[in-house]
Amino acid sequence: MMPMPRHPLGTPRVLAIDPTVRGYAFAVLEGPHALIEWGVSQVAPREKNRRCVKSIEEKIIRYEPEVVVLEDCAGAGSRRSARVRQLIEQLDLLAAKRSITRRRFSRSRIRTVFQFVGKPNKEAIAKAIAERFPELRPRLPRVRKIYMSEDERMNIFDAVSLALAYFGPKAVPEKAQSAD
Repeated sequence: MMPMPRHPLGTPRVLAIDPTVRGYAFAVLEGPHALIEWGVSQVAPREKNRRCVKSIEEKIIRYEPEVVVLEDCAGAGSRRSARVRQLIEQLDLLAAKRSITRRRFSRSRIRTVFQFVGKPNKEAIAKAIAERFPELRPRLPRVRKIYMSEDERMNIFDAVSLALAYFGPKAVPEKAQSAD
């Protein structure tokens, strides 16, 4: 697999990973304004973490990120299972072994970055991301009712929100900030 060419502006390439029940979602951004790739990868139930790590290692080889961004499970608002917490630790170690900068952001930090959306819940954040990256609009799930399971496409938006948290509130376009 050939590595992906670098963006001419030299902005940092970020790989954000959001583990899911069935695998993981990912987003690759080159700077805060260029969404390079995104998706949801499902892995077989047996040895799920090992398979996720192997698949993500292939993405690291392909995209050559300068930064890997993961959720801070110790942060407020995290309700991650023990398996997912362990996977996040394994991914942090994988990035460290490859000398890639690692950052972790809690859900509360992400809400702070997206405070311009009013009440920054997952749906509002996903909608703001879809406005910023129109290529994601077809992936935007409908608003979830209390009795519904979360649509796995929402994890793509969670991964993008992690990447944007790395770039901070300044990464939010002025139009979105003035939308209060």
